[in-house]
Amino acid sequence: MPELPKLTKKQQEILRLLYGFRFLNRIQVQAFLGHKDPKTINLWLRDLRAKGYIEWIYSTHFAEKTKPAIYYLSLNGVRFLRTLTRKTKDEDGNVTVLPAYPPEELRKRYKEPTRSQTFIDRCVLIADCCIALEREDVANEAEGRKLRYYYQTEAAYLLERSYYHFILDSELIHPHLIFCQDKYGKEEETIESYMLEVFDPTLPRYRMKKRLGDYVKFLDVEGDEWQEQTKTEKLPILLFVCPRMSDLIYAKRRTRGLIAKAWEWEDDDAERPRVRFTTVEKIRAHGVLNEGIWEEA
Repeated sequence: MPELPKLTKKQQEILRLLYGFRFLNRIQVQAFLGHKDPKTINLWLRDLRAKGYIEWIYSTHFAEKTKPAIYYLSLNGVRFLRTLTRKTKDEDGNVTVLPAYPPEELRKRYKEPTRSQTFIDRCVLIADCCIALEREDVANEAEGRKLRYYYQTEAAYLLERSYYHFILDSELIHPHLIFCQDKYGKEEETIESYMLEVFDPTLPRYRMKKRLGDYVKFLDVEGDEWQEQTKTEKLPILLFVCPRMSDLIYAKRRTRGLIAKAWEWEDDDAERPRVRFTTVEKIRAHGVLNEGIWEEA
């Protein structure tokens, strides 16, 4: 393989971000890097494109020109990530060098140019949710509140060393985002945990019902495993983002029935699933942390 063009540390960070989120616009890249100057971000992105590390989706149509370009990994970007390694040590102190990213996941990045608009929109929405969590952390720190959010996307919890990797043992669920709010001090304590899934606009109703049923079943059957692995007493709150209000109404009604059936024989004091719904439009307008956008099942 020919030698790859040189990269700055910040450009390497951009490639790691695109691995984790798949598709990001310039505004999101700037937010994750915490950089104040959009001109510098554009300069880095332009250089990465010129060197074949990333590619963009940008419309020159008049009505679309106000929208920021969306970026994703290109051939050299994947090649660079393949060169990254990490070290692990076993109980005997033997050190093993492993790929930083799973090869099977890197292979998926070669197919980014063929992804549907639905997939791209979901990736951008998940990134917006994570940015909202990071901004809330900044606000909490400024106000002296000892609260912090921790999140993992699908790409993150697929890594063996990740906190939520145990979720892969479940055959029932595959959330798009998992996050929790921790209170820190002398001891760190998880206040609340969340699993978020975005329903695609083309998802048939029967598959939506199956997906909802799998999540309720996860809480019922594998809830103890969650509590053991995360060392928390509470089950996670399930958050579902629906493409339309009609889908939200349907999902709420179905979920109520699923919960009633699954918890029919449980004691009155048993923890009931907490399931909330919103729409893509509301979460884009107000953010994932706005309690007013969520409707309880």
